[in-house]
Amino acid sequence: MMKKVCAVFDEIMVGEDNAGKALLAIRIAVGVFFVVHGYQKFFVMGLDQFSGMIGGMMGWPLPMVFAFLVAFAELFGGLALILGFLTRFSAFWLSIIILVAWVQVKGLNIGEKGDLDLLSLGMTVALFIAGPGALSLSSKMKKGAA
Repeated sequence: MMKKVCAVFDEIMVGEDNAGKALLAIRIAVGVFFVVHGYQKFFVMGLDQFSGMIGGMMGWPLPMVFAFLVAFAELFGGLALILGFLTRFSAFWLSIIILVAWVQVKGLNIGEKGDLDLLSLGMTVALFIAGPGALSLSSKMKKGAA
């Protein structure tokens, strides 16, 4: 009985269409996550407060420069993921950002929202490896150029 159920799901889920749809779902979820965080850093928290955290809590030099770069990468990298444009480039830098945040701010703790860091890290690494998929702006641009 279980083999029949698994076989039905295997038949339904096979194909590039489904892989493209799965990557689209991941890109949208991760992209929205980062757009919201980038927006918060620019317009809600403000770069002054965020740079204070970077300089004070993390002890980094040039905190305003890093605050701007992180907020910019989150906002526009998240938008790029949603669109499926420059996906691997964006996913790479967002992976670095979330890994640093998870290690330095949360000390690799899974609690205190560290679980979201781990989840978003895993998904950005997966997007870096897999790329944007068929349902993406990059894919449409490649087809148009061919």
